[in-house]
Amino acid sequence: MIRLLAIVIDRFVLALPLLMVAMLALGSYWMVRSAPGVDTGELPRPPDDTPDYLIEGFTVQKFDAKGQLSALLQGASAQRLPDAPWIEIQKLTFRSTDAQGQIKWASADQGLSSPDNNEFQLSGRARMVREAHPMGDYPRLEIRGDYLHVWTEPEKVESDRPVQLVHGKHRIRADSLQYDGSTRTLQMDGRVQAILVNEDSKP
Repeated sequence: MIRLLAIVIDRFVLALPLLMVAMLALGSYWMVRSAPGVDTGELPRPPDDTPDYLIEGFTVQKFDAKGQLSALLQGASAQRLPDAPWIEIQKLTFRSTDAQGQIKWASADQGLSSPDNNEFQLSGRARMVREAHPMGDYPRLEIRGDYLHVWTEPEKVESDRPVQLVHGKHRIRADSLQYDGSTRTLQMDGRVQAILVNEDSKP
């Protein structure tokens, strides 16, 4: 009996290092599983200030189904940044003619244009002009300011800075403006000064 017990103890002592190694391995595995995950994702990419392209002295033309020139965009230079939704244009001029012959144009020292040329942010001697209607039922409209936000279709102009509006013989100044060409509605806020002239009077 004593001899059998001694044999069991000897074998246990021999197996003890293996048991300790196994316990250490299990403990390490549990610690790895329990530790919070490490974010291995890529760091946010800083904005890229290198233009996709740079064009000097350009003209872009658009023609309708009949081959008639319907829109023209010109500028001293244009560039687009990869992360920007706008095209930056220097010395911008835009002109369009609709199916009824209505001519509209805009210009500014600097401009931001949407890729489809339907939306513009104009700054520096900004102007938006809708020439008198060919049928004579709507006089010339001009809006001037240091900043104008212009949409071509549908026609709309907004500005949160001082503007001057010339409509026929009328002249109006205001601190801000909202104009909707589709409904022919105009809202001018802040300090508003107007010179209204009887259209039938002589100049």
